[in-house]
Amino acid sequence: MKEITDIKSLLEAAKELSTLIKGDKYDNLRIDCMNHIGIYSTTVNVENKLSNWVEKLGKTTSRFNCEEVYFVKVYGLKPITRKIDEAVYTCNNEIILDLNKILDLDSFRLEVAYKMNEEWLDRLIWYRSSPEPLQDAWKYNLSAQLKDPSNLIEGLTEVEVEEYPVTANVQIKEDINWAIPKYVKRMSGIEKEILSDYNPRHGIEIMHKLRQLQLEKASLRKRLGEKDLMEKLNELSLFLRPSKFVNYIKMDSQRDFYLHCCEWGADLFSALGMVLPTKMKVITRTDLTLKNPATSGEMIYESNKFSEGIQNIFGK
Repeated sequence: MKEITDIKSLLEAAKELSTLIKGDKYDNLRIDCMNHIGIYSTTVNVENKLSNWVEKLGKTTSRFNCEEVYFVKVYGLKPITRKIDEAVYTCNNEIILDLNKILDLDSFRLEVAYKMNEEWLDRLIWYRSSPEPLQDAWKYNLSAQLKDPSNLIEGLTEVEVEEYPVTANVQIKEDINWAIPKYVKRMSGIEKEILSDYNPRHGIEIMHKLRQLQLEKASLRKRLGEKDLMEKLNELSLFLRPSKFVNYIKMDSQRDFYLHCCEWGADLFSALGMVLPTKMKVITRTDLTLKNPATSGEMIYESNKFSEGIQNIFGK
């Protein structure tokens, strides 16, 4: 499917469709950021029935290229309220709106959705997520704003940007390293040394070295309690799952942002023989409109509690 790559193209498509529909209209452009879809909708109140202006128009169908349009939907409002599926059908790679099916309506809503390029939103909205250290946590100040609302107003009653994503990159490498006990790091190092290749010509030295490592390992092993090191590392791996990490993220419910999800960042590091994330990408979302073109919020990363959670895995 061809994608619209900028807001200008989307507005032009909406304006072209708006000129086709006659009557008292409420034109709306809704941008669904979750699905990368721009949805033009118009609610029309028609005087003396829809058939009057359809006859003047001289045609009873409107055609949309399936390569450009994601869907077309029609809802009757007066005198009945229902979705009118029979008014829209597909033929020869075209979506056809049949106006004959809505001639008896006094009021209806038409929706046309266009697939949007994922990167075009960066040219429409300015955003920020800036960290600020607290005593035992980090606060992220979140904000988003339409760059040029005046360009969106022409020909539209309202513009809505739904669930715009703002990502906070939460650094966790230092919190992980600080929370892992030194004896656990040493045990992991011993495991690595034991499994290392040794020169077979140094048999006596190797046996002596292995005995020393085994004795040191046995001494440290007592501090782990009933579970062995591998079990502890498995617990750490589960602890660092994004679904667990969200427990250490708090949002200000009185502000404009809400928590959507989180995922590992692309940067990784090695510790205890494991590959771990350097940071977590915490994705928040917000809604913007012409009436509310700028939003702000706060996100708290409870870094101390996160480190304590790792410490509890190994025992303080």
